[in-house]
Amino acid sequence: MKILELDLRAFGPFTDRRLDLSGGCEGLHLVFGPNEAGKSSALRALRALLFGIHERTRDDFRHGKQELRVGGRLRNRNGEEIELLRRKGRKSTLLDPAGKAIGEDALLPFLGEVDDGLFERLFGIDYEGLIGGGRALLEERGREAEALFGTALGATAIHRILDRLDQEAGGLFLPRASKPTINALIGGLGETERRLREATLSVRQWEQARESLDRTVRELVSMDREIERITLERNRLERIRRTLPELVRRARVQAHLDGIGEVPVLAEDFAARREEAIAKQTRALEARAHAQRRLDGLRESMRDLGHEVSDDLLRESESIDDLRERLGSHRKAARDRSDLVAEQARREAEAAALLRQVRPDLTPDRVSADVARLAPLLARRRRATDLGARQAALSEAVAKTRADLAETQVHLERRTATLAELPAAVVSPDLQAALDAARRAGDLDQAIVEERRELAAQRKVCEQELGALGLWSGGLADLLAAPLPHEESLRRFADETRGLSEQWQALESKRSTAMAERRRCEEALRVLELGGSVPSEEDLVQIRTHRDRGWLLVKRAWLDGADVSAEVARYDAQAPLADAFEGAVTRADELADRLRREAQRVHERATTQARSEVAQRELDEVERASAELQLHADRSGLAWGALWSSCRLTPLSPPEMLAWLARAARLRDRIRQTDVLRDRLESREALRDAHRAALLSVLSAPGGTADHAATAIDAQDLGGLIRLAEGRQRAAEEGARARLALEHDVAELQERARRLRRELSDAETARAQWQADWTVLMTELGLAPDATPGEVSDDLQAIADAVAKIEAGTVLMSRIAGIDRDAAAFLAQTRDCLGRLAVDLLDRPLEEAILTLHARLGEQRALRTRLDELRTQAGHAEEEVRKAETAIAMAESVLAELCRQAACEAPQDLPLIEERVRERRRLAAELTDIERTLIQAGDGLGIDALAREAAAIDQDRVVTRLAELDVRLEQELRPAHRALIEEKADADRALKAMSGEGTAAALAEESQQILAGIRTHAEQYVRLKLAARILRDEIERFRRQNSDPILGRTGSYFASLTCGAFSAVETDFDEADQPVLVGLRNSGERLRVEAMSTGTRDQLYLALRLANLEHYLANAEPMPFVVDDILIQFDDARALATLATLADFSAKAQVILFTHHGRDIEQARQLDPGQERVWVHRLA
Repeated sequence: MKILELDLRAFGPFTDRRLDLSGGCEGLHLVFGPNEAGKSSALRALRALLFGIHERTRDDFRHGKQELRVGGRLRNRNGEEIELLRRKGRKSTLLDPAGKAIGEDALLPFLGEVDDGLFERLFGIDYEGLIGGGRALLEERGREAEALFGTALGATAIHRILDRLDQEAGGLFLPRASKPTINALIGGLGETERRLREATLSVRQWEQARESLDRTVRELVSMDREIERITLERNRLERIRRTLPELVRRARVQAHLDGIGEVPVLAEDFAARREEAIAKQTRALEARAHAQRRLDGLRESMRDLGHEVSDDLLRESESIDDLRERLGSHRKAARDRSDLVAEQARREAEAAALLRQVRPDLTPDRVSADVARLAPLLARRRRATDLGARQAALSEAVAKTRADLAETQVHLERRTATLAELPAAVVSPDLQAALDAARRAGDLDQAIVEERRELAAQRKVCEQELGALGLWSGGLADLLAAPLPHEESLRRFADETRGLSEQWQALESKRSTAMAERRRCEEALRVLELGGSVPSEEDLVQIRTHRDRGWLLVKRAWLDGADVSAEVARYDAQAPLADAFEGAVTRADELADRLRREAQRVHERATTQARSEVAQRELDEVERASAELQLHADRSGLAWGALWSSCRLTPLSPPEMLAWLARAARLRDRIRQTDVLRDRLESREALRDAHRAALLSVLSAPGGTADHAATAIDAQDLGGLIRLAEGRQRAAEEGARARLALEHDVAELQERARRLRRELSDAETARAQWQADWTVLMTELGLAPDATPGEVSDDLQAIADAVAKIEAGTVLMSRIAGIDRDAAAFLAQTRDCLGRLAVDLLDRPLEEAILTLHARLGEQRALRTRLDELRTQAGHAEEEVRKAETAIAMAESVLAELCRQAACEAPQDLPLIEERVRERRRLAAELTDIERTLIQAGDGLGIDALAREAAAIDQDRVVTRLAELDVRLEQELRPAHRALIEEKADADRALKAMSGEGTAAALAEESQQILAGIRTHAEQYVRLKLAARILRDEIERFRRQNSDPILGRTGSYFASLTCGAFSAVETDFDEADQPVLVGLRNSGERLRVEAMSTGTRDQLYLALRLANLEHYLANAEPMPFVVDDILIQFDDARALATLATLADFSAKAQVILFTHHGRDIEQARQLDPGQERVWVHRLA
């Protein structure tokens, strides 16, 4: 989006002030206003236009709140424009130019999803935001992820948000602390639970108090079972009553289905396909009949028309057309012939007049013969012209050559004298060769100094990194040669270690869970045992088995009369058989009654025992898995130690060694770079020494003039020797060049004098030769020798004109003869054609015969065209017949396939089958609805179960039995149940009164309150930790996805903003191996953010903001970038660089810079004098 106009109609100090921001594609627009000119109001007006005027605005000091108006004109990237007006208010504040309210959604194509907050953070920056961003970079120590993420959001201190989240979470809970809120609450909970246990009565007292309650509970349980039994029976009867009508309806529908029998499975669109196929068949049959009738008519017309067409005449159509076209030419040639005869006579008279002017002695009646005699003279016309033109040139050449020869002789004498006064100069080729070789090598002295400094710095860094690496006791060379493991191997061990750790944690978690479960089960069983022994189903089975053995003995003794005394003694040695059996029955009944009375305790004991056994099995499984896992861990540890054995160091854990290996790899790369740098330095030093020796050798050679100066040069200074050699070489070359130039000038002047003498002789000879040639030519032309070139030219021109006239007459005579020949040929061709095609026209005039024959040809062509058209129509009709037959075959194929699917012989049977299928589908759907209703009303029973249930009862007794059960429930059981509940409540109150439960209840309440507090704070703790984790993960994800494109553009902007002091922004690693941003100088030096000056950090933050904006705008609607007075503390050079950078950025999005500094305006005009990218707007 681009703001084309900002209309400050009534806002702040402005009234009807309009800013035209439409210049350029996007453009950098500087809005200049001195102090108190309303710059801040204009900035607020821009945001108010897009997002509304703030409810508590400060810009109503001149205009009332209801009078505030700010307007503008916007354009988006699709070229759409909107003109709008914004008023102060709570709703319907957006107006069109006419003042009519429009919806805020009118701005959606221009703003997209950008709201006021996002616009302020992402598309706006002021001086405070700039220095805040630089300060945040310093506080974050240039960490790459936070810098990229923070500038992408327009925020300046992401690390502060993370610190605040961590601090709040630490204030709630720390693993090994006591003061945080949750830690303190956990301590208080433990104290409260201790006091609760002390306030609880002993088990014996509780059992005695509870005994009075148990009787009521047992009666209440028995009553509950009876009510449950009656309720179940009533529900069953009610279900039968509810489902019986649907069951009857289902049987009736099923009978109808059975009556229909089996039908084929047809698709839902079967009938539609049949109807469509029959319709297509009918249409195709009608189309075929219509096309056939049309085809027969066309064939009849073609036969009638074929007899009228003359093929002979049509074959000669080109000849007839040619005669018709040539008829016009024939007429024109006849008219032109008389004109040509007159023109020929006129030209011959003009030729005679011309000859009389130059040759009066010629007779007028022999013009053609005279012209033929004089015509050969014209062959000498070119020669006469050339000789005439050369006369003046030859005379002028003689005079000019004499003057040039005299001047050249004077110059030659002067140059010869100067050359004699110059000393000799010698240029040494060896010195030149040595000097050229030294120059080609470049500035070796400076390169060696820089490389020595870089090598020392690299070595120092390597030593520091080696010391910080840890674990390694050797030197740099040992580290470079060490056979370190591959990163893939370490990652495999790290993954394996992580997997083992996770498995250990999972096993410990399972062990803790199982042990806690077992302890809970054991505690629960002890509590149950303290309340008395709990009967079990196994006890009941054992007692009943004993009872049944007694009953068998009783039957054998009393009914069979068998002697069972020995078995009775084994059965019960203390009592007779009858008493023993009675006692067994009593014990069995009592145990069964206890099982019913104490069903809850029995269930609890069985469930708890089962849970305890499950927990024990889980513990056993955990121990077995732990042993296996320990064995695997031992083997992994041995393999881990073996992996590092050749490196002579004791490894840490795989994750730690993975980080160590990464640092070691970076150090080894740095060592290799140091070796390469050392080799390069040695090569440069050797090259410098060689060039210096060569120069010293040449400069100190015999005959030199600067030996002492050469030896005075520092033994290591190649540049001084080069400058000395260059000075000597320049002096020698300048002397040689001066002498060579004089020698060259003397030689040129001597050669020029010789050439001018030859040219003077040649010119005089040429002038004499011309005079002789001219005399001969005049004799040949029959003119006087002293005739001038002009007179000769006039005489020859008159002869040439006469010859041209006579030749033109001859051409005209030839054209007249040609016209006569063409007329005779045309007449012969016409009669030949008429003789072959229209004998009846031979006696008619030529023109009439040709026109009549051409008319007959036109009639034949019309007949032929009509015949061709009929043949085309016949072809189309035949195609329609074929298409109709194809459609008929396809329809019949579809009907045959439908008959196959419906298992019938003829398509006429399909409707009846379709009706049977539809009826069966209807009944099946009805049956499905009935069964769905039965399932919904069947309380979970299946259809067959409901049917069996209904069949097993007298249906007439259902209603009566329901009434009986309702009476028993409401009049007998429920009143008795309520009485028992009241009795149990009284017993509970009595128990509580004697148990001191007030204190315990208070402590329990306090315990619950503490638990609630822990839960609330724990939820907040989880939210804080989760928020920090999500934010850190999102920051890292943003870094991974956007680091490369954004950092590349950041480097470009940073280089521009710093006037080339930095060339790029790259990623390095800090002491914790975290990626951080560094500035790269042109010399290759890397500068961390904390080492940068405050201004440079601010410019780095601005470069990051611009790069992030560019990345964002690549896939979003461009928005204006609003900059407010960020150049306050910039010096002139960097302010100009910032303006240039913003101007470059304005090619992607509009940039609006508010400023009150006149310097910015001057630099903007200096930056873009033609106002192609930068525009200045004044508020006052």
